Amino acid sequence: MALAVEAMLVAAIAALFFLAQALRPPVETQPPTLIQLAELPPAPKPAPPEPPRPVEKHLPQPRQVAPAPAPQPEPVARPVASTEPSPFAEKVAAAQPVPSPPQAPAPPSPDLLADYMAKIRAAVQTALVYPAVGGELQFEGRVRVEFRLNHGVQSGARIIASSGFRIFDQAALAAVRNAQYPQPPSGLGGESRSYQVWVEFRS
Repeated sequence: MALAVEAMLVAAIAALFFLAQALRPPVETQPPTLIQLAELPPAPKPAPPEPPRPVEKHLPQPRQVAPAPAPQPEPVARPVASTEPSPFAEKVAAAQPVPSPPQAPAPPSPDLLADYMAKIRAAVQTALVYPAVGGELQFEGRVRVEFRLNHGVQSGARIIASSGFRIFDQAALAAVRNAQYPQPPSGLGGESRSYQVWVEFRS
């Protein structure tokens, strides 16, 4: 009984459902709108990475310096002597007087030189100091001495002829050095001259 009632209820519900579907107005359906998407280009594929290149190590090479060229002397232009006579040079040569050759000084007068030699000899003899030892020896002799005079100033005294005794030779040189010589006369020119005199020793 219960099953019959349940079956009836199910049948009634089904009948109502179909009735409601039949009474609903038809719904207009529009055809679906097709949207076309633009075709995008395919994404580029990434390029495969390049293998690493081997790094070449370049060692620095010594720099070769070329030797500097040796300096060469510049040619010196030598003036070419002109063989043609210059009229200007001839005029200058004619205008300038030709200097005369220097004349040698005239030799002093023999009498003037002899007179001055006598004065020199007297000056040396006046300055002579007889050695004390010579009195005991009672020596008498002479010594020849040479020296130079320049305006009455003596230099370079030396023995030319010795007396044979050193003490008397030294006394003769001392007399020549200590003598007071007169000034030469104007006829001798006042130049340096060499003289020789005898220094005499008398006891």
